[in-house]
Amino acid sequence: MCTIVILRQVHPEWPLVLAANRDELYARPATGPQVLLESPRAVGGRDVERGGTWMGVTNDGLFVGLTNQRGGRQEPVAAHSRGEVVLEALRAGSPDAIERYLDTLSGEDFRPFNLLYGDATTLRVAYARPGRRSLERMDVPPGIHVLPNDTLDSPLLPKVERARMLAAQVAHRPWPELEQGLKALLADDLLPPADEVPPALTEGFPGDFARRLMALCIHTPAYGTRSSAIVALGPGRVGHYQVSDRAPCEGPWRDVTGLLHAPTVHRA
Repeated sequence: MCTIVILRQVHPEWPLVLAANRDELYARPATGPQVLLESPRAVGGRDVERGGTWMGVTNDGLFVGLTNQRGGRQEPVAAHSRGEVVLEALRAGSPDAIERYLDTLSGEDFRPFNLLYGDATTLRVAYARPGRRSLERMDVPPGIHVLPNDTLDSPLLPKVERARMLAAQVAHRPWPELEQGLKALLADDLLPPADEVPPALTEGFPGDFARRLMALCIHTPAYGTRSSAIVALGPGRVGHYQVSDRAPCEGPWRDVTGLLHAPTVHRA
């Protein structure tokens, strides 16, 4: 993922609501949500190139999602894929087990990333950075937050404040209205004024490419928003799991909640 919007203990019905956009090169092959694991049952997209995933949900309400850290494209290719971390965190099956799994990792083995993981009760974010063997971790407090290609609620990226503002407008509404509001948020392609894009973010990018990356829904010739997801979690369960397999402004959206409970069909 590249942007994950978090509503934690905000909505009157669902303790944890997440809305996320995946931004990637158009040429990188990937599939839409499928069963990634059987025990625990986990559903998410699949990165065909490296075999991992950028986001997944288990049938008992565990969420794991990863955003790349900005600047990480300049790091050398790592031996391990960041998508492996998401898959193994889902396999761990609980926030406590994920903590033990993260204790075994070294940030030096991966390109830098930000990992969001938890459920309706516990939510944390971990940061893997070059030169740091252990992953820094912190609790996500109640409220509306955004995890972009940077730290939680980073003030450097104009899209963070834009996403928080749009989320706040619908955060307390009944689910159907909240769902539509979050779809509109994810499809928002407003570009910030050029002078609001920090110079540090434009280094190494041609023309106004860096400014285009500041939209929530990104469109450039070779790179952009590839898919989206909206998830609502209650204690021990997944209430809603909606996805768009294309840019959210193009749709259509579909409900994949049933994949978390449907029996697997084995074909000869």
